[in-house]
Amino acid sequence: MTSGRGEGAGVRRVGVAVIHGIGGQGSDFADETVEAIRQVFHRLVPEAPHDALVFAPVHWAPVLQGAQEELSRRVRSEHELHWGWLRDVMISFVGDGIAYEPTAHDRRVYDAIHAVMARALHRLAAEAGADAPLCVVAHSLGSVIASNYLYDLGKPELVSDEVRAHMTDGPLERGETFTHFFTLGSPLAVWALHHADFGCPLTVPSRALSSHHPDLAGSWLNFFDRDDVIGYPLRPLNEAYAAAVTEDVSVNAGGL
Repeated sequence: MTSGRGEGAGVRRVGVAVIHGIGGQGSDFADETVEAIRQVFHRLVPEAPHDALVFAPVHWAPVLQGAQEELSRRVRSEHELHWGWLRDVMISFVGDGIAYEPTAHDRRVYDAIHAVMARALHRLAAEAGADAPLCVVAHSLGSVIASNYLYDLGKPELVSDEVRAHMTDGPLERGETFTHFFTLGSPLAVWALHHADFGCPLTVPSRALSSHHPDLAGSWLNFFDRDDVIGYPLRPLNEAYAAAVTEDVSVNAGGL
């Protein structure tokens, strides 16, 4: 963790973005995750300063909350519908993925969620350093959002003015210091149906990482549970995914 980054001489801080998945999430969604990561990190690297990891939760749920509540109200306004709780699950969970996908004429939700991501990376750059290594921990639909966002950064023409308004021109915010990707219960395999032969994945680490941190090597660890029908292994999709994803890690995330 040395390299003269951050406020303390000889300290390299690492920026960690934590992105939630589908469903209603409170602003405190990342608190337990952040604390758990800190404890394990400092147990493994006891010599690291207490602020070596700088976290930025990416809380994008409010972008869709109002529209989902309005949709629920409208569909119930003239008819009594059965299985109300299950319908709410459909609107909240399935609706997130449908609403996020841009169309040929409307990418307002896509850009609004990506603007939340841009603001989070801006905070990381300000606190950890403009060229700090970037790690992303993303759950469920959050892994799709992170993958799309970081992919778009590599093709500037894909980044809208709305998103760009929340960015500065530093390496971290441009995705150039993207080092590690941790995907948890990721539906990226299902999203790959958009593409012939399941497409081409995000490059991990960034191709520009070596120009900023030649001593770092990145990785993509994809964690999945065999009982989770939303999360899937990624390496079997095609040769490109097999090369990009370091390991599909089977875990037990608990009961139903």
